[in-house]
Amino acid sequence: MTRFEEIFDGLKRAHGCTHIKTQPANGEKIKGKSFVKREPVTPEHYLKHLQGTEPTLGIIPIRDDNKCIWGCIDVDSYAGFDHKKLLSKIKILKLPLVVCRSKSGGAHIFLFSTKFIEAKIMRDKLLEIRAILGFANAEVFPKQIELKSEEDTGNFLNLPYFNGDDTTRYAFKEDGSAANLEEFYEIHNNLKQLSVGLIKVQRPESEFSDGPPCIETLASSKIAENRNLALFHFAVFAKKKWKNWKEKISWFHENYMIGDLDQQEIDTIKRQHEKKDWGFKCKDEPMCSHCDKTLCRKRKHGIGNAPTFPELSDLQEIQLEHPYYYLNVDGKRLKLDSPKHLRQQSLFEEACIAGVGMLPPTLKTKDWKEMINMLLAGREIIESPEGMKTEDQLLEHLEDYCSDRRQTKRKEDIERGNVWSDDENHYFKFRHFFHDHLQRRRWAHDYQKTSAWMKEWFDAKIKVIDAGGKSIKVMYVKKFDDKKTSFKSPEYKPKDTF
Repeated sequence: MTRFEEIFDGLKRAHGCTHIKTQPANGEKIKGKSFVKREPVTPEHYLKHLQGTEPTLGIIPIRDDNKCIWGCIDVDSYAGFDHKKLLSKIKILKLPLVVCRSKSGGAHIFLFSTKFIEAKIMRDKLLEIRAILGFANAEVFPKQIELKSEEDTGNFLNLPYFNGDDTTRYAFKEDGSAANLEEFYEIHNNLKQLSVGLIKVQRPESEFSDGPPCIETLASSKIAENRNLALFHFAVFAKKKWKNWKEKISWFHENYMIGDLDQQEIDTIKRQHEKKDWGFKCKDEPMCSHCDKTLCRKRKHGIGNAPTFPELSDLQEIQLEHPYYYLNVDGKRLKLDSPKHLRQQSLFEEACIAGVGMLPPTLKTKDWKEMINMLLAGREIIESPEGMKTEDQLLEHLEDYCSDRRQTKRKEDIERGNVWSDDENHYFKFRHFFHDHLQRRRWAHDYQKTSAWMKEWFDAKIKVIDAGGKSIKVMYVKKFDDKKTSFKSPEYKPKDTF
C-alpha cells in the first residue's frame, strides 16, 4: 500500500471521490457521483481504495508547488477499445508509457517520473504524445500547470486497482494480459523516467515534415474515414508547398487513402483551392485527433502565428453565496470572479490579460455562447463545506494575524506590520495584513475587494491614532476573545448539485 501511495502521490489537502451508481451496459459510460472532497488524503484512503471500499479514490496530480510525479492521458471509450493495438503503437514509438484499463473500458495512459517535476513539463510532453497516438481530444492530467490559491483544487483522476488484484482497472503487460498489483509495481519501476522533458517523440522524416503534424501522422497509415475533409486539409498544405499542388492532391489520394473518392469530389477540391486560399481544417476529424498546435506553429507550412482561440476546458464552479469559477486556458489556470466573465466576452478577455497574460481573439457572439454553454453543461460543481466560505477563510486569516505572535506593546510598531490592541480593538495596517500575510498564504482575491469585505463582514473601520507623537492611519476590528472570534458569518447551505 505504501508503494501505491508513493507512485500516485499528489495534492495533499484535497482528493476526489466517486460512488458508482450503476454498472454500464455495453457501450455506455459508468454512471456515478463524483466530487472533490476538501479534506487531506491519508494512507487510509489509499488502503480502502485497494480493498474495494467505496468511494473510489481520485488523486489530483499537481501539488501546491505546481509539481507532479505522474501524468496521464485519459482516453474515454465505453465499448470495443483495442488496448492491444494501443500497446503495439506505443512499443513501435518506443514510448515509456503504462497503459491501464479505465473504469469504463477506455485507457489511462500513464507517464511516471522518478522525482517531482514542473507540471508544465509533464503536461507539455503528454500533449505531444497524445497527438502522435491519435488521441488529441483526450484529457490530459495534470489538467493545469499551476494552482492559483489554497481554494483551487485542480482536477482529479480515478486511480487504477480499485479492489486490488480483483479489478477491471488493471495495467497491461507487454503481451496484453492483465498485470496484478505486484506486476504493476515492476512495470512502473522499469518505465519511470529520470528526465520526462527529454523523452523523444519520434516522427520519421518525410515530405510532410514541414507541414502540420496531423498530416505527417495520418500519412503513416491509410486514411479510411472523412477522406474528403482530409484531402481538403492536405490541399491547403500542398498549395503552400508545391507549384504542382494539383498533382500532389491526386498523388496523396492514390497513396494514402483507403477506397477511392469520386473523381468529381477530387476535382471539386482542386477548383475550390484555385479560387481562394483556404485555412486548415484543424477542428475536423481525422485531423483534430492528431493535432499538435505547438509543433504546427513551428513548421514552415503549418498554421503559423495566426491568432487562434485558446483551448478552454474543465470549468469548475465554486458554489458560494457569490459563486466564482476556475477554467483552464491552454493549460493555464484562470480564476473568474463572477458569472459575468462567462456571459460577457469582453470581461473574459480582461480576465485573460490579467490572469494568464494573453488576449484571445474575439469570437462571433453565436460561437462564444455555444462554447460557453458547452463548458457550463460539463462543469464540475465544487461545494464549499463549512469553514471554506470566503468569509470564513478571511476571518481565519484575520484572527491568525491578530494573534499573540503579532502583538506589540508600542503603537509605533504598527508601521512595521505588527498589531497593537487595547481592551476593545485590534489596530493594524491593512496593507501589511494583505501583502505580508494574505498573499503569502495564496489569497486569491484583490486588494480593494478584500478591504471592502473587511468593512462589510467584520465591521472594520479606519481611524487616525497617535503613535509616539506621529499620526498614523490604521484599520481596526473588534478584539477577538481567547477562544474564538465574536464574528459570525451568515448560515450557508450549499445546493444539492449531485
